[in-house]
Amino acid sequence: MDLERIRYFIKVVESGSLSKAAIALNMTQPPLSIAIRKLEEELGVQLFNRSGKRLALTETGQLLYKRGKELIMSSLEIKKELTEYDAGRHGIITIGCSTIANITIIPEVVKRLKERDIHITIRVLEGNTAFILEQLRLHKMDIGLVRNIFDKKDFHTTALLSEPLYVALPPEHPLANKATVELKELEGENFLMPHTTLGYGISDFILEGCDAAGFSPNVIYWGTETFPMLNMVHQNLGIAFAPALFKNIKFFTMPPLAKLINPSIEAKLNLVTLKNSIKTAATEQFLLVTKEVIEELPIEWN
Repeated sequence: MDLERIRYFIKVVESGSLSKAAIALNMTQPPLSIAIRKLEEELGVQLFNRSGKRLALTETGQLLYKRGKELIMSSLEIKKELTEYDAGRHGIITIGCSTIANITIIPEVVKRLKERDIHITIRVLEGNTAFILEQLRLHKMDIGLVRNIFDKKDFHTTALLSEPLYVALPPEHPLANKATVELKELEGENFLMPHTTLGYGISDFILEGCDAAGFSPNVIYWGTETFPMLNMVHQNLGIAFAPALFKNIKFFTMPPLAKLINPSIEAKLNLVTLKNSIKTAATEQFLLVTKEVIEELPIEWN
């Protein structure tokens, strides 16, 4: 199958006409039309329903467009991987994750890769779930580490970590010395809540728990990052919620943390990759070490 003809076909579909595609490809229309017809002859199928100057994809054409995009992307990724190996390095990986994952997980992964003399350059982009999924779809990221639960058919999602949720309390709060706190005890408090940008997140579980406990929380702040909310807790502006992983932070003075019970809520960290994307050897190696690091994380359940 001629990849160049596949590229021409994709450009025609995305441009909406032969003339616009020819301009985009910096060629004249007749040779482009011939290339499309030769592709149909090569495959033995009709890709377009032709009515005057209008082109409409057949069902077979729609299938080829989808598979053709995957084929072109695969060829580019293979070329990229070969180039990386030929240059004497294992590759470059772009990761999307939250700040906490970048602080607690990624550094240990980098350390182990270095100790094992694995030469992988890691590029990290911090952002919310919606941003990470968009970048994965655009093939600008290889891997995403996200908290939210969502149902997207074009992604593979694997649960990597489950950890208990803690309540962050101002130092002088009456509940600050307790090891555990029931959600009902927080009625009347000012809630600083994590904003769910996509799917189902920690805030949804908290709101459901409050409803079951018979009260509606007084939410005074919605944020996408936990550290600013923890800083606000220090300033006695309200209470916040943090997964157990935050207890491993050394550089930041944490406010008192009490495990949330009744209901107990677990925060999950998920690995997300785009379906039909080709994982390079570097990506596979990174995933292997990342899973190893996460399995060994010191998570406090008490």
